[in-house]
Amino acid sequence: MIQKMLNKPLLINPQSLEMISGMEWFPAEKEIAYNIYNGIAVIPIHGLLTKNCQCDSHFFATTSYDKIHELVATALEDSKVNSILLDIDSPGGEVSGLFDLVDFIYESREAKPIYAIANDHAFSAAYAIASAASKIFVNRTSGVGSIGVIATHLDISEYDKKEGIKYTTIFAGDKKNDLSPHQPLSDDAIFDLQKEVDRLYGMFVAMVARNRNISSAQVKATQASTYFGADSLSLGLADEVCDDRKCLQIIGGKNMIEDIESKISEAEKYRAEVLEISKLCKLAHAENKMAEFIEQQLTPDQVKEKLLASVSAQNAIADHDSEIMSTVYHQEKAQENPVIAAAKLRAKIRG
Repeated sequence: MIQKMLNKPLLINPQSLEMISGMEWFPAEKEIAYNIYNGIAVIPIHGLLTKNCQCDSHFFATTSYDKIHELVATALEDSKVNSILLDIDSPGGEVSGLFDLVDFIYESREAKPIYAIANDHAFSAAYAIASAASKIFVNRTSGVGSIGVIATHLDISEYDKKEGIKYTTIFAGDKKNDLSPHQPLSDDAIFDLQKEVDRLYGMFVAMVARNRNISSAQVKATQASTYFGADSLSLGLADEVCDDRKCLQIIGGKNMIEDIESKISEAEKYRAEVLEISKLCKLAHAENKMAEFIEQQLTPDQVKEKLLASVSAQNAIADHDSEIMSTVYHQEKAQENPVIAAAKLRAKIRG
């Protein structure tokens, strides 16, 4: 595992890198999953962070970016989950795969609330993941930060010489053998590696600045230091100090408040629609239709359409009745009453 971490930039706390380098690693058998507490999916992000290799040791665990992505995506689709808590205890890890994961978490906040807690540490790449959450919790002793990039080259050329070992490497391309552990780094190799470290550092700083809504200068001012407990709040690297149990209570309370506010909003919307339907029915003199419209769960616009269609039909009938009455009237006027006609004729004869 440590060979995988040499000769390339890493987002990891350097003290942890020293500790990890002396460990023996083997593939892990346990499967990482999330648990749900009061509608909160708690996703564990523990140990060394890698792109897609999940390993374990007697002292240290790892979590892959692919697995974190999978768990977050599943929680977003889970109807039993109202919000997500990233439970982080990690020194950081690989660069590869990190930035895509952080962008995914950052964008997913629109679908469901996502929180993070440093429980106990969220350093470097682990802090990058935490920064993507809407809110970061820390406990009194947990640490965050280490916003920097580090690369290590292991030069064992003196050991080889002492042991009488000589490596001969055949290669094409001047830089092909630059990071070999069997020779010291050349000036060009140091320059190229530093250039890549600086590039990634700029990306890391910009990402944290965006996620935490602070300036890049404020992020750079930390100089990759680590901050613990309440000290992290004043720098904008965390939002609240509490333990994991209190954190769950706070998030659970937010869920309850959001549910209540949502129900109140729906009730107010329903009441407004009922009042609007009532007003429309009164204007159209169709109060007897109001209960029917409400039962059918029609919107005010749909009710308006029905009422206009009903009025139009009634007007058509009224116009037709008026036409019939007009025709009858004219016919009666044209055909004089026979009795009156006979009286007129009789008066004329007498005269």
